[in-house]
Amino acid sequence: MAELSFRQLRFVEEFVKCGVGTQAAKLAGYSCPKTAAMRLKKNPKIKSKLDELRQNAMQQAQLSLDKLIEELEEARQVALDKEMASAAVSASMGKAKLLGLDKPQKEHEDEKETDVPQILVKFVD
Repeated sequence: MAELSFRQLRFVEEFVKCGVGTQAAKLAGYSCPKTAAMRLKKNPKIKSKLDELRQNAMQQAQLSLDKLIEELEEARQVALDKEMASAAVSASMGKAKLLGLDKPQKEHEDEKETDVPQILVKFVD
């Protein structure tokens, strides 16, 4: 497969950043960005390069997420070892937020949050 031109490559890079074809074409230097974006997005070489860059970006994001989770787990363990309950809870909640576990999960689209049973826990000395 032939290489992409400088402007085509710039279009792909900008499109991955912003997700807007017209804006990416404008930043890549095309004189008629709207038409260029429509044409470029249909080009098989462009599509292939976009897929490649998106895949790389997703892998990098996953590596970053994995690293953050690992660091929070290390912090949680240190907090537990030093009997710092509040720090351990904060680290656990940080992990939950990164994983999207801090929000109620709906099984059905039409289910409302108010349909989820509420549990009240009271701590007594």
